[in-house]
Amino acid sequence: MSDHGRFAFEPLLNLVTGRPVGMEVVRQQARDQMTRVAANAVWGTRQLAEFDSGIAIASVLHGTGYDASVPLHVDVLADSVVAARRRVLQIRSSLQRRDTGLPTPPMLLGINPALSAAPPDALAAGLAELRAEGFGIGFDGVGRGFGLDLVAELEPDLVTIDAHLVARLPADPRARTVVTALCDVARAVGVRVCASGIGTADQLAAVRDHGIPWGQGPLLAAPQRRPSTAGVLLAPDLLPRAVRPPSPVPRAVRQPVRTALADLAQAAVSLPEQATAESVRQAFADHPQAGSVVLLDPHRRPTGFLDRNRFLLAISGPFGRALYANRPATSLAEPPRTHPAAADLHTAVTACLDGDRTRSYDDLVLVDGHGTCTGVVRVTDLLSEATGGTSAA
Repeated sequence: MSDHGRFAFEPLLNLVTGRPVGMEVVRQQARDQMTRVAANAVWGTRQLAEFDSGIAIASVLHGTGYDASVPLHVDVLADSVVAARRRVLQIRSSLQRRDTGLPTPPMLLGINPALSAAPPDALAAGLAELRAEGFGIGFDGVGRGFGLDLVAELEPDLVTIDAHLVARLPADPRARTVVTALCDVARAVGVRVCASGIGTADQLAAVRDHGIPWGQGPLLAAPQRRPSTAGVLLAPDLLPRAVRPPSPVPRAVRQPVRTALADLAQAAVSLPEQATAESVRQAFADHPQAGSVVLLDPHRRPTGFLDRNRFLLAISGPFGRALYANRPATSLAEPPRTHPAAADLHTAVTACLDGDRTRSYDDLVLVDGHGTCTGVVRVTDLLSEATGGTSAA
């Protein structure tokens, strides 16, 4: 049993910028891990699905004081999407009912391979319903339980490479072949890839050789007792341009790394568009590393942007707090500079230079095909990557 108790919270890090981009709820005890439960219980699909979805709800309710700017990743079986979808839909609402009046984090469901039964057509229908309710969708164990055809057809928001496959990457050509195929398909359809279980510098080097932008594991960040990313950053010697030992991966099989705009993204500090200026001030105080707050409508589409320096300057003048504290934050907001998450670096740099020069260093707000906010990119990170400099943590 882990020292963290029944559940822990493991950060996901952007391997380019070194910053946290998500927090996964990890089931620490054998009684909650579905592969062990299924092996020791004579249960049918519905029983497994109901039990799994109940554990998912319990895992979310285990944490308190969620950082609403960081997406929460919650694991469920593909069986649960098909056979217990109504209960899966209660994951967010259960947290909202408990924390009435507090913002809840965006949620991504990490779909694990089926243990009993999840026909592809039924799985596709279930995922479409969950997406319509605002959940992000990730595939875990791709290549083991999900074929590459499903990745291309269903276009999840994230695919995660299994830790066992990551462990083999530095020395096993067959593992590299599988990961290369997965990355090629993911890039072709615009799906982000994450590597799990990164435990050594050689594994991290092999992951980077494949151009994988996100990662998690004991080398990068330890699981947390609470769902907070405060102080969580990639160690300086693990940043991409730090000096590191040569990788055992032969040069002939290394993959060229092509950074997309989405690869530089970090979680946006966001508030509802009806938030007050005082709420924005508190958000900046709670997130000292954030350069902006993004205002979102009920569908998580960006409607307003507040730069830290300009906002604090406005409310710090004579009578500033008195004038603005209880007024809508929109009175101080500017239109967000939105960019498609799939845009390339050149397009983004050109937009920064050709737009309003007074806002050249405002964070870029990334949106998906539905206009939903998927994160922000700091212009300093963008320029550093475009010019080959070193990203600052």
